[in-house]
Amino acid sequence: MKHVRDLLKHSTIYMIGQILTRMASILMLPLYTYCLTPAEYGIIALLDLTAALLSTLIAGGMVPAISRHHFDGDDESHFDRVWWTGLMSVTAIAVTVCLPIWVFRRPLADLTLGTQITDGAWFYTLTVLTIITAAVGQTVDAYLRILKWSGVFVSISLGRLLLNVGLNVWFLVKLKMGVEGLLLGNLLATAANTLVLLTVFVRTRGAFRLDLTIFRQMLHFSRPLIVTSLASMMLHEVDRFLLALYADLDEVGVYALAHKIGFAVHTLCLLPLLSIWHVTIYEIDRLPNAEQEFRRMFRWFVSGVGVLFLGASLTVHPVLPWLTTDDYGPAIDLISVILLGFFIFGLSFHFEVPALLSKRTQLLLPGSLIALAVNIGTNMILIPPLGAWGAAWAGVITYAVYSFVILYCCRTVKTIDYPLLPSAFKLAAFCGTWMAVRYLAFPSLGAIGQIVLSVAVCSVWALVLLGPDALVWWKHRRHEADPITDSAPAQQTQVAEEEPALV
Repeated sequence: MKHVRDLLKHSTIYMIGQILTRMASILMLPLYTYCLTPAEYGIIALLDLTAALLSTLIAGGMVPAISRHHFDGDDESHFDRVWWTGLMSVTAIAVTVCLPIWVFRRPLADLTLGTQITDGAWFYTLTVLTIITAAVGQTVDAYLRILKWSGVFVSISLGRLLLNVGLNVWFLVKLKMGVEGLLLGNLLATAANTLVLLTVFVRTRGAFRLDLTIFRQMLHFSRPLIVTSLASMMLHEVDRFLLALYADLDEVGVYALAHKIGFAVHTLCLLPLLSIWHVTIYEIDRLPNAEQEFRRMFRWFVSGVGVLFLGASLTVHPVLPWLTTDDYGPAIDLISVILLGFFIFGLSFHFEVPALLSKRTQLLLPGSLIALAVNIGTNMILIPPLGAWGAAWAGVITYAVYSFVILYCCRTVKTIDYPLLPSAFKLAAFCGTWMAVRYLAFPSLGAIGQIVLSVAVCSVWALVLLGPDALVWWKHRRHEADPITDSAPAQQTQVAEEEPALV
């Protein structure tokens, strides 16, 4: 059960950081919606989309490749070659990809933002600089996660958050810089964060070493992942471009706010788990009962994330009006549909396990490419008549295609019998609960009553679905902690997992 303890321990630490980050993001919403019009918020959304796509192209394949090759050896010399080679590779790729974007920043700004935005080229300059510095920092982030230094990782991340919030408030409120202020604040905070991460990396890693053989192996591993990651990112973001094509920037801004909140819940619930999941799967694979463990993890995922997403879908109704102006009101009901899509998308992180374990990442390509085609097609069909609602439901359809095509392809390597039918019943029950509470109970309750009811409903679901397993796990943990039978291994584990006092 050590892998379960590690998963819970480090996920909890990462979740603390994510909770604080998302709380700050939510608390900043009134400021953003007050200082930025929906059209300006739409500009930020399109620039964020560009940054996300380029960041995925740069690091979406190489960072997982670096992490995977870390486990191909056990000596410090191997680790030095892997991480220095990976860091230099990501840096070179970032500059190579971003340089043409910067050179053609003016026509790109006219194409994506419109010719009426006179500062569009400057906005893209700030965005490109942020992308390059963030790619370097993302590589060192992976280094800290591999070593399970979750405390160091979260401490640095919180420092960046505080700096970013302070800069954004200063530029927006004091200097009234609008879109430029947000972009400049993000750049300065990202640069400071990357500098601290590099300091930690240099102090804890060995001598500088490059290995062309490892680079070629990483490149071979990463090429399919780059395509799949890029396609996956486009699944999340391309609807903003299509909305801008068929609607106006005001509707893009409203949908972007709904998507941002949905994505914030998604990352809050999943990013802490995924930060350690892609390390834990290789440890689980070494167990004699690996398939059983993967099935159990899937069952816990469906229950736990389902309850969290249900709670978010309900509580957003009374809470969001406190945080935004009336111009953003239509975003409230969009969030639940967006969260449904993200829940289905989250299943793919389990379905892709056989491809990652076998290093056959090309098996992920069909799911990404087919889903991207479905995404573009459904958005073009649904957005003209339905607007933002069409984009939200196109996302649900897309994520279902993506996840289950990956499941089908990865079963050619190894079949893990996930409990799909019980999971489908759980999802249907969650949707039914949301509809009953939202349309039957909420109309007769005030905001406080809606929040209390939402918490109560989710608590009941959590006890029913997770209570028995939690009780079994707790009894097993107490048995492992018995000082007569397991004191020495417990002490060894504690020593092995201590983190250095670096910051």
